[in-house]
Amino acid sequence: MSLNDTSVPAGWYRDPLGLPQLRWWNGTNWTNKVEEPRPELQIAESMDRATAVTR
Repeated sequence: MSLNDTSVPAGWYRDPLGLPQLRWWNGTNWTNKVEEPRPELQIAESMDRATAVTR
């Protein structure tokens, strides 16, 4: 996923900066909302092979 790819749905994704956290993609831009990865979250692959986390 590029830094501003609008074809990817909103959701929690691995931080594009490579930090060990998840960052919220609002469907248009990266936000400042971050969370620590948690085992109860399910990891799913998006269309472009970026990893998203759904609740």
